[in-house]
Amino acid sequence: MGFFDDLPAPESAPARRHQPWEPPEAEFPGIVPIDTVLLGRTDQVAVAVTGLSAFSAGIEIFLTARIRPSAGHPEKHLPGGPRDLAASRRSFRFGLQFSDGGKAAGSPGGGRPDHQSEPAGPVLYPFAGGGGPHSFVSRWWTWPLPPAGPLEFVCEWPAFGITESRAGI
Repeated sequence: MGFFDDLPAPESAPARRHQPWEPPEAEFPGIVPIDTVLLGRTDQVAVAVTGLSAFSAGIEIFLTARIRPSAGHPEKHLPGGPRDLAASRRSFRFGLQFSDGGKAAGSPGGGRPDHQSEPAGPVLYPFAGGGGPHSFVSRWWTWPLPPAGPLEFVCEWPAFGITESRAGI
């Protein structure tokens, strides 16, 4: 008899129903051909939209940040040193201005919409990402698909001196 043979089998969690305002679980995207869209730059940091993937219900936005370490003193790339990395990232704000005047805004600490009820308006939130102290990529989800016409990306990052800036496609 094996060690685990006499233990009860774990109960399976109830299946969670996927909602259309969430990033898709079983769909491949169409790639939106764009050049890098620079949103803000200082001597210390640069932020850009580096890719878009279109799904049937929304768009995945790839946002990339590069932080330049101080020469010889990499810990000085942040206002208070490495311990301030999380706080510096939390000061970042990102939004979309749609062609019909609507908008959606999010932040790295921003929450996802309630799983049980459809959001009243457009949503924008980060759902995946990674990197290190000098470079990271975050993936943002916006729902629903934007209306036809221009789309503006809006960001600010006070911790690095980036005031509200806009760039469009």
